[in-house]
Amino acid sequence: MKDHLPLEWQELPRYEAASLWKTMRRSAHEHGYRSFLWFGLVRLKDHWFNNWAMTAPWGGVRKWLQRKRGVKIGKNVHWGTHVIVDYPYPYFVVVEDGASISGSDYFLAHCKPMEFHEDFVESYVAPIIVHKHAWIALNVTLMPGVEVGEGAIVSAGSVVSKDIPPFTVAQGNPAKVVADIAEMVRKNYAPEEFERLLAERKRKYKI
Repeated sequence: MKDHLPLEWQELPRYEAASLWKTMRRSAHEHGYRSFLWFGLVRLKDHWFNNWAMTAPWGGVRKWLQRKRGVKIGKNVHWGTHVIVDYPYPYFVVVEDGASISGSDYFLAHCKPMEFHEDFVESYVAPIIVHKHAWIALNVTLMPGVEVGEGAIVSAGSVVSKDIPPFTVAQGNPAKVVADIAEMVRKNYAPEEFERLLAERKRKYKI
């Protein structure tokens, strides 16, 4: 999927149940395509690439397929099996260098409710960013607009609905910080760089 929308919070039209052709035309327009038939082929390609990426036996192939969908994956990233990346907006998912995506994880970059819930739930798409050296354990769901900070760990089975600060461990539904591992990972950084990262964490997250 090509990058049509800027990589920032964007309001979306609400979901409307309709015929196949009407849905394809509306979706093509939303994604910046003039031809709904071409858009349909792109969506079909993305669908199959995601399915193949879920079960491919090699991590390099899984990452290549996801990159071809528009997912932004850095260097030296571990990418496990059965990882689902948002179907309509894969390019809203960013995984930085050295991160680990364990497997059976779900990146959900958009929320698009029907009109019935318009006064309760917003309709939007927002980037999901997994920063350098973060570790997403098995069966984690990441919701739209969240960031997992550098070197953070998200425990298995968690649902991330708010940002996770760098160098922390978070778990649960919703995921909450349960440990600070900054001193345990300090050895991986030059002293000046690590102090800069800690100061930035304190400024942004007050910890």
